[in-house]
Amino acid sequence: MKQDQPKRKPGRPKATDSPQTKGLIMRTASFLFMEHGYEKVSLDSVAKACSVTKASVYYYFSNKAALFTESLQLVLKMAYEQTALIVYGPGTLQERLFEVAKKHMRNAHVDFETMMREAASELSAEQVNAIRGSENTLHILLAEVFQKAMDEKEINSSDPMLLSHVFIATMSVRNRREIVNNAETVGQSAQEIVQLIWTGLAPRT
Repeated sequence: MKQDQPKRKPGRPKATDSPQTKGLIMRTASFLFMEHGYEKVSLDSVAKACSVTKASVYYYFSNKAALFTESLQLVLKMAYEQTALIVYGPGTLQERLFEVAKKHMRNAHVDFETMMREAASELSAEQVNAIRGSENTLHILLAEVFQKAMDEKEINSSDPMLLSHVFIATMSVRNRREIVNNAETVGQSAQEIVQLIWTGLAPRT
């Protein structure tokens, strides 16, 4: 008598659907984490938002920390790619920095460091390093752009990595609703941030 095949676990997706399902879960989780932070998001809420079972989420991610790690890496990868397109594109450095700031500030979300603090007790050292590594690629990208501008005497010489961190940090103002609350104020704030930084960077004649 032929032995029965083991039943598929509830919610476990078919192998042919796995890339699409996993991608959907990661994109949805990325949005939820960025919108609500770490503590307020659960695997159940991610499953509901994706219209899949909680078991499907567990099939791809062993726990919330694993999903958070991959989701943030996805967000940071997208931020890197979008920023690279702008900073290596046409225009002056000041114009390109304005475009980066404007694009980055269009979507208000939970402060990155706040999310990391919320998740700290559940993340392993390897997961923290993976997220920080992805974050650092963006800082390196901007630091290289600043260094090139320094070499070409477009801006004053200083620590390019420091400038990268300062530039990104200033854009956290997008979370202050009393300052940035619509498309018009996003553009105004982005322009003023870049102008403030530029005033200190521009060569003195």
